[in-house]
Amino acid sequence: MADPIEIEIALEEARHAEGLHALGVDRIELCENLAEGGLTPSFGRAREVVAATPLPVYAMLRPRAGNFHYSSSEQHQMLLDLEMLSKTGIRGVVVGALTEEGNLDERFMTLVTNKAKQHNLGITFHRAFDVCKDSQAVLHTLVKLGVERILTSGFQPKVDAQGLAKILRWASGRIQIQAGSGVHSEVVPGLKEAGIIAFHCTARKWSASDNTFGFEGEWKRDEDKIKALVTAARA
Repeated sequence: MADPIEIEIALEEARHAEGLHALGVDRIELCENLAEGGLTPSFGRAREVVAATPLPVYAMLRPRAGNFHYSSSEQHQMLLDLEMLSKTGIRGVVVGALTEEGNLDERFMTLVTNKAKQHNLGITFHRAFDVCKDSQAVLHTLVKLGVERILTSGFQPKVDAQGLAKILRWASGRIQIQAGSGVHSEVVPGLKEAGIIAFHCTARKWSASDNTFGFEGEWKRDEDKIKALVTAARA
């Protein structure tokens, strides 16, 4: 019987993708600038990450930091980025768009999902879900559009089991609910008790440098965090 647990790691660099499958990870979310919550990766970066791992790679489609209401120019950019990224070997995209009033931008999400499906790409709706109005109605629309999963914290800055349990009830098995934001081994048991079996986290740590100009530090993969998360999730 297949293990229903799914673990996704968000990362920026190809070297952080190497060997993740051997640690028990199931999927990668590829972004630029994780410090801003993740932005669209470059074509070259996507190609290199796909080449570095056998895991499915989902690329973020987010042109800038800040809110999720995008101008017509930004939406056009996102569609162009999707077209180019589809040629890199990615398996899906992570996207979300709202109107200025905070409702789902159904017109644009329909365009994105249709284009993704043309390229046989899966779709994750990201944490724009946590700040939208009438989230239950948004979930129903995402199901109708054929979105695979919703990445959500349960309407709180960090994962909230009670909020996630409510979303799971709305979903009724029609769409996967993936917990993200502050996910680590210590909170996993409570999330599993709420019914969550899909987990998303960023697992890296900053290695500082004594260089006065600050150019010599680097992000390193936090293998201890990944191993602890995998152990807790699959316990």
